[in-house]
Amino acid sequence: MAKTDPARKTLRPDEVMGLMKAGRTFQAVAFTSEVEFDELDLSEGRFEDCTFDLPNIRGTDFSGAQFKDCRFSPGRFASCKFAGARFQGTGFFDTDQKKGCTFAFCDLRDVEAEKCNFAVGAFERCDMHDFRARECSFRGVRFHASTFTKAVSKRVIVTRARFETCNFTFTDFSGVSLETCEFQTCKFLDTALFDVNLTEAILRDCSLDKVEWERANLTRADLRGTTISGLNLAVLSGYAGLMIGESQQTELLERLGVIVSLD
Repeated sequence: MAKTDPARKTLRPDEVMGLMKAGRTFQAVAFTSEVEFDELDLSEGRFEDCTFDLPNIRGTDFSGAQFKDCRFSPGRFASCKFAGARFQGTGFFDTDQKKGCTFAFCDLRDVEAEKCNFAVGAFERCDMHDFRARECSFRGVRFHASTFTKAVSKRVIVTRARFETCNFTFTDFSGVSLETCEFQTCKFLDTALFDVNLTEAILRDCSLDKVEWERANLTRADLRGTTISGLNLAVLSGYAGLMIGESQQTELLERLGVIVSLD
C-alpha cells in the first residue's frame, strides 16, 4: 500500500469532480479507493507528484494524460486507455512489497515514458504500437501476448517501438513480435526471447548476456556494437542478413564450431 504522505491531500469524490471541471490538473494529491475510478474520463489530465493507491482500475480513459513524479501502488489496470499519455519520473513498483503493476487489455499506443520504473509488472494483451521509453526499468516484466503492431491495410502491418537506455534484466518477451523495433544502449540479462521475431530490429550498443534465444528470428537485425555473449546462431529460427561488427564475428563462428585464425 502507498505510504501516507502529509504533503499530499487525499481527495474526496466531489473534489475530484470539481478539479476535473476546473481544468483536470491534479498536484500533490493522493487517490485512494474512496474515489471510484472505473470508467472515469480523465483524458488530457495532468498529474504531478500524485500517489495512486488503487488495487484495480477498470475502463478508465487516461488518453493524452501527463504524469510527472507520480507513484502507483501495485495494482491492475484493465481495459484502460493510455493512448498518447506521457510519463516522467513515475513509478509502478513498490520496493517494500517488490511488486509492480499489471496492464491488461490496455491501449498504450503512442505512449512516452522517461525515467520510469515498471519493474516486476506485466503487459498482458496490450496494444503498444509506437511505445517509446527512455531510461526506464522493465526488470522482471512479462510482455504476454502484447503487440507493437498496427494494421495499415489488409496487407500492410507496421511494427514500431523505441527503447533507449532501458533495463530488460529478467524480462520475458516470449512470443512477442519486435520486428523493426529499436533498442539503443539497453541492458538484456537473463532475458527470455523465445520465439521472438526480431526481423530488421535494431539493437545497437546494447548488452546481451545469458539471453534465451531459442527459435528467435534475427533476420536482417542490426546488432552492431552490441555485446552478444552466449548468442548461438544454431538455435535461431533465422539470421539471414544479420548485421554484426568485425569484432563480433569470431565469437559467433566459434559457437558454431568454426575455428577462426589469421591467414
